[in-house]
Amino acid sequence: MLIAFVSAAALFFYFLYFPKAKEVRTLTAEYKNIKSGLDELYAFIGGEENLKDNIVKMREDFARLEEAFPYEKEASNIIKYVNNEAKRFNVNVRSLNPKDLYFFKDDTGNNLIIEGYLCKCMPLSLTIEARYQALGEFLERLESAESPVISVENVNAVKNENIKPLIKARVEIIGYLLGR
Repeated sequence: MLIAFVSAAALFFYFLYFPKAKEVRTLTAEYKNIKSGLDELYAFIGGEENLKDNIVKMREDFARLEEAFPYEKEASNIIKYVNNEAKRFNVNVRSLNPKDLYFFKDDTGNNLIIEGYLCKCMPLSLTIEARYQALGEFLERLESAESPVISVENVNAVKNENIKPLIKARVEIIGYLLGR
């Protein structure tokens, strides 16, 4: 009888207990791994308690980022924006010449990547005529606008007696895009 009891106990432990104990250890390790991943996600999003609000805020931030850095296929929108702002400030754009795109480099010389896309620069060369104050307001608007991101690189203004009281200027700007 003792041999039957010991044999039954050995079979119980060998076929039921040990496999279930191993399964529990595996599931516990998997649970800890998932829990760690969720904790990292909540830390990134801003906490579990305001999950919905934080996701909405992140979507809004991403939409602002997409406006600030349009995709390469939407490069014409930057040109349209510059022309619209010029009209708004009574700046007469005589010519607007886009140049070849190039990759934006960070401080270490690597290509800058934003949300998985390479940041590209689109240089534009403008020849404009405007009053001095209108030119300043126009350029300030281009530099301060959050979307699209544009930087004024160079301004060469000259007084021309033939177009008084306007001045003629050559302006070099860069629009920033996201591309592959």
